[in-house]
Amino acid sequence: MRVLHFCLPVFVACSVSAAPQELRAWLDRPQNWVRTTDGPIVSLGQQGSFDDTHIFAPTIAQDRGKTLLWYCGSTGTVAGRVFKLGYAESPNGMEFSKSEQPIFAFGDDRRSVLTPTVLRDANGLPLREDGRLRMWFSAASFKDPSGLHTLHESFSEDGRTWTPPSDVLMKHVYAPSVIRIGKLYQMWYTDVSGPTWIIRHAWSRDGRRWYPTAEPSIVIDQDWEHQRLFYPHVVFHEGRYHMWYGSYWKKDGKQQSKTAIGYAASIDGMRWFKHEQNPVFMPDASRPWESHYVTSHSVLFNEEAREWRIYYASRKKPPFTNKYFAINTARWRYGYEAAKQQWNLSAPDPRFDKANFTEWQTKMRKELRDGLGIPQETIPLDPESRGSITHNGVIIEKWMLNLEPGSRAPAILYRPANPRREKLPAIVMTFGHGGSKSAWQYQYAGQLYAKLGLACLAIDPIGEEERHVTGRMGSRAHDPKPVHDRALKAGRMIMGKLVFDTMRGVDFLMSRDDINHSKIGVAGNSLGGAKAGWMAALEPRLRTALVCGWTFENIGLRTKYCTKAPNQFLRDRMSWADLLTLAAPQCSVLVMNGDADWVIDREDDNTGWSGSDRAVDQARRVFDAFGTRSTIESWYEKDGGHRPFFAYREAIDWINNHLGTPAYTSGQIKDLPTMNSGDYCDANRIPLERLYGTDLHQRGATLVDLGVQPLKREQLAVLKPEEMGQPEFTVEGWLEEIEK
Repeated sequence: MRVLHFCLPVFVACSVSAAPQELRAWLDRPQNWVRTTDGPIVSLGQQGSFDDTHIFAPTIAQDRGKTLLWYCGSTGTVAGRVFKLGYAESPNGMEFSKSEQPIFAFGDDRRSVLTPTVLRDANGLPLREDGRLRMWFSAASFKDPSGLHTLHESFSEDGRTWTPPSDVLMKHVYAPSVIRIGKLYQMWYTDVSGPTWIIRHAWSRDGRRWYPTAEPSIVIDQDWEHQRLFYPHVVFHEGRYHMWYGSYWKKDGKQQSKTAIGYAASIDGMRWFKHEQNPVFMPDASRPWESHYVTSHSVLFNEEAREWRIYYASRKKPPFTNKYFAINTARWRYGYEAAKQQWNLSAPDPRFDKANFTEWQTKMRKELRDGLGIPQETIPLDPESRGSITHNGVIIEKWMLNLEPGSRAPAILYRPANPRREKLPAIVMTFGHGGSKSAWQYQYAGQLYAKLGLACLAIDPIGEEERHVTGRMGSRAHDPKPVHDRALKAGRMIMGKLVFDTMRGVDFLMSRDDINHSKIGVAGNSLGGAKAGWMAALEPRLRTALVCGWTFENIGLRTKYCTKAPNQFLRDRMSWADLLTLAAPQCSVLVMNGDADWVIDREDDNTGWSGSDRAVDQARRVFDAFGTRSTIESWYEKDGGHRPFFAYREAIDWINNHLGTPAYTSGQIKDLPTMNSGDYCDANRIPLERLYGTDLHQRGATLVDLGVQPLKREQLAVLKPEEMGQPEFTVEGWLEEIEK
């Protein structure tokens, strides 16, 4: 068994040595926080007030020319405390005037309002919705032996008067931090469901229904951290996620009854890398009011001053009556220009000569292939013909291919019945989640390409259709985490298997005398688009790649395991632009998307597509150096969703320019007839999945219409009935083979 030596692609924080290059500027340098006041900026209230004994958990916001600060305050003993929400405001973020009365509470003298956070935008500024501020907070009763913490929300127009607490939104949530990018809400919070508190991530489309990420964001794994992690505060700044979080502080292996603040950075908000000099902010023994405790903090960035400012609660040394004592502030001015120099792409400068580029390309291709677990050696394909059928001017050959030891696959090859050329250009089709050779959009494309004069190869992906134990379509059997974990442990990635099988398809085409070996491409949508992107980068025999319904942006890190794991591995080593650059100069790349495709662009704000465009633009530098500028482009359909763009007229035009379409000239392509995909599916009684069967997605596609007639699944079957489910065809059998 071959074991890969890299930071495993799960979400717990990894060491800075494994961090992507663009994060190292934040992780390599010390954070020199400087206290800016001689005493607390907000102190305990006067005797008899609601906050005369405990005060903590500040959340800060700059709104409408003022600095607003909300905090939790209480009176009474530690055991009997009930926190209410206090309020203070300042003209400069330093001198605060505090409200004498609480502005928000449950009012039952039982449940506490804890750790509020105000909704922020991508720049860390408070984000009003319908003119109102939106706040989430935890609630708990300290007399409840279960220790249950629940998440609630409230709204306010002025920051002082808030709507009544909502019903419970989530359980076991403490210290939430929420930002919204586009239409996607993201929350980081302390998971208090177990004795060891950890930090988790959750997402939502409306801020009410939250979906926690299975893996924790940060766990205890640095020497200074002890017992619990808490108070994550996340800011999305200049394209990166920044988190300051707290923990009980160990020094020299000993717990000190102190807390301190650590820092972590992320490019996707889910996989975090901790600062190796953590903690970055510690108690100050010379200041009695903060000699032992600094945490429950809130951080903002001042654009004008180009500095970070942290607002934190503090505590003095034991014995103490006041569990939380004061609120303070500090600032950190960062050398941004120096940092940006470290964010340059790792790809070679286009001014470098071609020999240097080729050396870098060869090195990175090998590193990525090894990381994906793509076998270095291949076995003979031993293609076995399983007959053919002729359908509507198209010959459909059926084949059985040996891909690797213990793994075989059924495949079909579409080709024109009356070819215009002796040697045909060819395309290998790649499939999205749940897709396989009999799915309507893929057999449509196969027949369409054949009618255009090309050959098109379709191999069932592992875990789908005839490579599923029951022969079921749409199974997505390679998606589950246990499958991912088993493959990774054996030194393989699911994406590596999918890409390797596609490479074997190229091997098959290269073995045929009727295929033009210099005119082979790949085309796919969604997961198939991801595979097509990897193929363009890693397969030097390709001449074009249609990457549809996929993005070259960090959204690709927040997907299913089969794409998430390899993308994390990739981004630890290079940028998205670097990946595209690997296709230069021989493989042309067209990235095709709908600009309203929220299935991929999860924030639904064009973040995914703008990021992808930047990667294309940056990769074009190297294509330019080779004189092939026009061979990498992006194309978007206005108001288009998740659609099979590889069957669009624009895709056919691209294929004509880079592979050729023997049955049609370039001038004829612009006049090819089209039809609506929904009408086609309805006319042929083709059911569509609920998620995709909408006008935004598959029903709204505009397909080139050359009279394609769908075939029944049985007509495209390659396996004999008794072969169905045999281990050599299934994902389960493949896993058992690579685990040997």
